[in-house]
Parts: sequence; C-alpha cells; structure tokens
Amino acid sequence: MSDQAITFVVLGFAVLGFVSNRIPVGVVALSASLALYATGVIGYRDALAGFGDPTVVFIAALFIVSEGLDATGVTTWAGQRLVVRYGSQPSLLVVLLLALAAVLSSLISVNGAVAALVP
Repeated sequence: MSDQAITFVVLGFAVLGFVSNRIPVGVVALSASLALYATGVIGYRDALAGFGDPTVVFIAALFIVSEGLDATGVTTWAGQRLVVRYGSQPSLLVVLLLALAAVLSSLISVNGAVAALVP
C-alpha cells in the first residue's frame, strides 16, 4: 500500500473518531500521529514536531480554560443572570445572549459555550 493510501485511511479513521466523539479528541489525534509513524509514513521527528508548535500549546491552553470555566459554573451562572435580568424583554435577551456567546466562544470552545447557554 502506498504512503498516500495509508494516509487517507488513517485520516478517514481520525475523522470517524472525531465525528463519533466516543474517544477523546486528544487520543484520536495522538493515535493518528502514532499510526502514521508505525506504518512508516512519517519519521519520529515529524510525529512529535507538532508538540513544540506554539499554536498547539495555545489551543491546548484554550481547552484547559474552557474546561475550567465550565467546571466552575461561570458560564452557567452568566447565562442564568441574563435570563433572570432580561427574560421579560425577548429582543434584548437575544442580542445579549448572542454577545455573551461571542465572548464565551472567544475564550472557550464553541460546544462549551452553546452547551452552557442553551438551558
């Protein structure tokens, strides 16, 4: 099997892993990298090169901040405060909810922001 075919197979399994969401995202990403290394498509330096990239560290830090805000209940509290204060004015509530979702999305993952604000 060619390197391209192996890469597409590994990519397909990674996409399925991300979409199914049964396995944590980090495990799927690491497994894809390790699978490409194990099959000889990439070397060990290439398999580990991404961990030194500042962008990867930044995104990992965003996941940590996102989980911290969600675990402490800050996002839920903010959403509840909006509903209590502006629940009688639907138009204003929608605008403020969109603004809160925009601010939260810049700090935490989109899924976490939506999950916190839907109830």
